Amino acid sequence: MAAEWSALLLTCRRGHGGVSALQRELEVRRLRGGLGPRPPALLLAVEDPWASLGSGGATLNALLVAAEHLSARAGCTVVTADVLRDARILILHMGRDFSFDDCGRAFTCLPAEEPGAAAEALVCNLDSLLGTMTHRLCVGSPPGVWVCSTDMLLTVPSTPGINWDGFQGVRVIAVPGSPAYARNHGVYLTNEQGLVRDIIYKGTEAQIQQCVGPDGTVPLVCGIVFFSLDAAEQLLATHVIPPLDACTYMGLDSGAPPIQLSLFFDIVLCMAGEMTEGDFVKSGGDASVRSARSVLWTALRGFPLSMACIPNASYDYMTASASDHIRSLTLLPGSASHLRFCKTAHSHVDEPCLLEDGSSVTNCLLEGAVRLAAGSVIQHCHLQGPLAIGPGCLLSGLSVGSSAALRGHPLRDIVLQGHHVRLRDLPCRVFTLTGRLDDWQVRGH
Repeated sequence: MAAEWSALLLTCRRGHGGVSALQRELEVRRLRGGLGPRPPALLLAVEDPWASLGSGGATLNALLVAAEHLSARAGCTVVTADVLRDARILILHMGRDFSFDDCGRAFTCLPAEEPGAAAEALVCNLDSLLGTMTHRLCVGSPPGVWVCSTDMLLTVPSTPGINWDGFQGVRVIAVPGSPAYARNHGVYLTNEQGLVRDIIYKGTEAQIQQCVGPDGTVPLVCGIVFFSLDAAEQLLATHVIPPLDACTYMGLDSGAPPIQLSLFFDIVLCMAGEMTEGDFVKSGGDASVRSARSVLWTALRGFPLSMACIPNASYDYMTASASDHIRSLTLLPGSASHLRFCKTAHSHVDEPCLLEDGSSVTNCLLEGAVRLAAGSVIQHCHLQGPLAIGPGCLLSGLSVGSSAALRGHPLRDIVLQGHHVRLRDLPCRVFTLTGRLDDWQVRGH
C-alpha cells in the first residue's frame, strides 16, 4: 500500500537557478516509479519568492502554488480552497546549502542499492524520504497537507502505528532520541493526551528533562508536519493578509517587503497549549514578524496540535560537521530502514579486499590498489592506485588525474572535494581541502 498524492512540490531557495534542474529530477523519479504506483498528476519544483523566506514562508507559498494549479485543473478561474477537499499534498523543502554536497542535503547520495527497484539509479536522501513518506509514514492518513524537510536522514518502520481515528487539527511527527542529542536540537513537550504544550529548541537540561518519557528518550522534532484540510485551508487564507502576503509570489509582484518565517516557531508553535498570545506575538522579533504572528494566531490557534512519536524510528540531522556526515554514510541504518547500506554502491572496485568494514564507496571507479580505512568515504570519484586513504576522510568529485597528486601523501581526517563551476562562460574545476575537525559555524562578535 502507498499514499496516493494529488500534488507533490519541492521548494528551493531563490537565486540558485536550479528550479528547472529540480523539476527534471522530479520527472525522472516519476518515470522510474519512485513516486508510488499512481504518481501525482501535479509535480512541481517551486522557487521561493525571496532569498531568505524561511520554511514557514516557503510552506505558505508552495501551498498557494498547489491550490492555484489544482484550481486550474478543476476549471476554476480563481484560486479556491475548495480544491483542497480530498486532496493529499506533499511539500518538501530543499533548505540551505550543504558543505559536503554541491546538490544539497536532499540530493546527497547514500551508499545504498535497491535491487528491487524498477530502474537502477543512485539513491539520494530525497529518494529515501520519498519512499518513507509514500510507503510508510503517510499510509492511512486522511486527506491534507504533509510538509517535510530534506535536511535529515530519517528511518521509519514499515508500520508506524499512527492512530488517525477522530483526528483534527495539526499533527507533528517525532522520533525518540537521547536527552544528550536533544541539547542541540528541538524536542516536543506534551501532555498525557499527546497534545503539544511547547517546542523546546536547544533547551537547558531541566527543560529537556521535562520531555523525557518512561523509556528515557525524548521526542525529537524531525521536520515533518501534517495539516488537516481545515487547518490547511485556514493557513492558505492568510496569504492575502499583510504581512503574510509577502511570503508568496503574489506579494513579490505587489512589492510587499520581504519577511522570514519558520514553519515550527512561527506557524506550528502558535497552536502549542502553553503558548499565550502575548508571549507568542512579542517574541517574534521585528514588527513585521510580530504582525505575521498575530495573524497566524487568529487563524490557527483554535486547532489542536497533537504529536505522534514513532517507536523504533531514527532521525539524524545533517549538520555542518564533517565527522557527522562521514558517520552517517558509514554507519549501517537500523533494522527499521527500508534501505540497506553497502560498502560499495554503484561502483567498480578492482581490489574490494582493501576496503575496510566501516567505509563506503558510492558511484566510483577504483582501479588498482586503493586502500580505504574504516571511517572514510569516497563518492563520485575515479581513482587509480596505489593509494592509501586513512580514517576520517571524505573524498568526492575527483577525476583520475588527481590520483598522481594524492599518491605518497598521508591522507587522514581531511575533506577533499572537486567542484564543477562556471566563471562567465568558462567551465572550471575547483578543489577544496578542509580538515575533518574544522569548524565552519559562523560566530558573532
